[in-house]
Amino acid sequence: MFKYAVTLFAGALIATGLTKIVRDFAISKGFAVGPSSARHIHQSPIPRLGGVAIFFTFLIGCTGYILARQFGLVHEFKNIPLLQMVFPAALLFGVGLLDDLKGVSALTKLLAQIAGGAWLYSLGLRFVCLHFDGASSFVTNILCLSLTILWVIVVCNAINLIDGLDGLAAGATLFSMATIFTFAMVDGRHGVALFIALLAGANLGFLIFNFNPASIFLGDSGSLFIGFMIGGLVMAESQRQPNVARVVLVPVISLALPLTDLGITVLRRFLSGHSLFGADREHIHHKLLDAGLTQRQVVYVLYTISATCAVASLIFLQPNRLAWIPVLALVLLFIFFLVRKLGYQEFSEFARFGLRITEQKRIAASNIAVRRASAQLQRTYNTAAIVDVLEDGMRTDFNGFEIILAEGYMIGAEMDSAPTNTIERAWVLSSSQRMVLTVALESSIYGHIGYLSLEHTVGRRLMVDTELLQNDLANALCIALEHCLLSTSSSSLNRERTRLTHRA
Repeated sequence: MFKYAVTLFAGALIATGLTKIVRDFAISKGFAVGPSSARHIHQSPIPRLGGVAIFFTFLIGCTGYILARQFGLVHEFKNIPLLQMVFPAALLFGVGLLDDLKGVSALTKLLAQIAGGAWLYSLGLRFVCLHFDGASSFVTNILCLSLTILWVIVVCNAINLIDGLDGLAAGATLFSMATIFTFAMVDGRHGVALFIALLAGANLGFLIFNFNPASIFLGDSGSLFIGFMIGGLVMAESQRQPNVARVVLVPVISLALPLTDLGITVLRRFLSGHSLFGADREHIHHKLLDAGLTQRQVVYVLYTISATCAVASLIFLQPNRLAWIPVLALVLLFIFFLVRKLGYQEFSEFARFGLRITEQKRIAASNIAVRRASAQLQRTYNTAAIVDVLEDGMRTDFNGFEIILAEGYMIGAEMDSAPTNTIERAWVLSSSQRMVLTVALESSIYGHIGYLSLEHTVGRRLMVDTELLQNDLANALCIALEHCLLSTSSSSLNRERTRLTHRA
């Protein structure tokens, strides 16, 4: 353990010095960035080049170990693919740095992540545990390549998204690194443990300047580099690991906070119709700030969550599956109640969508009733039949209806009664809280002839699709009313024809 402690301390010491140098240089050269949108919390210009210090700390550490091995001072670190992982990591760092300095498109960063994932796969750092009986080696390789690239994309963006408060991303990832380090030590993966110790030391040194109030930010160069390294080291740790559940669940639980935020972000942007690559102020840390917590309080809360998840993931050191079930259940319950507590409006609509799926049979029945009523109305020639057809078709979802004809239009309510401009019927007593849906009636012969109003009780679920009411039902009702207008008394018909002639 001594060499890992030395690596951690040396990495922290080097990162501390480099971070100060980078910060002062960035400020003197005008690379500090002020708040450019409402989602930015800081008030004054602050450089976003913290990733430079972390990357070069890691690079110096790797160089030091290579030189030490050349002189015979160390013998344990012989994992060539791990050393080669620095090259794709440098690619991600370079793209992130370019974004921090000049800005690059989301597509460019995505392509860099895809290239980085493919590069890792070519180095043999992949999820090699995926094998299916009967599947060809080509299919298996394509699946493993796709999963490797997807994992890199997910972790890089997850770390990038939680980098929204002072010290949050750099500090929260330390708990994930502690988990990876523990599993690497238990499994005898000394190269992975050494890389993680060096990366954690670089994070610690940077965190001194990044904790609230921060004087330098991680930037995309740092978040992409850290995310890529964590993703790659997780796959390196999974090599020759026979337990599939452990390979998948350990990194997911240890990275539960950033992965949860990423999952929520993708889902809510999809539901609200916003760009998946856009930026907003709806992340978990923003929601906690809106709840009245200070920046430091939010960071402490999220540190606690990250630490809890890291400790919970240690249960997978034991092969007892009975111990896994309560851990997974607690994590899922926590995520569920966290989402509900934060009050995301998109998920309220998502819950409503799920409810509509369970009630699809009732929805279909209501829609069929409206379609059947629409077909019958087109063959209706008197108001009594219109009333009966509408009641039969609307009874399930509405309390009653009212047809109000436009000024100048009259219709015979019954064969022997005086013409009227209103037809109505109610089959449920009116509620004190009611909602009225009004549909305009546009006749192909007479133009606008009135409105159809449907009364619905507030709080009662409306099953029928309103599009059917606006189109099918309204068009069919207009045809039925045309039939009735044409069959009214001759004096009313003559007055109507005279009015139409004058209009023409």
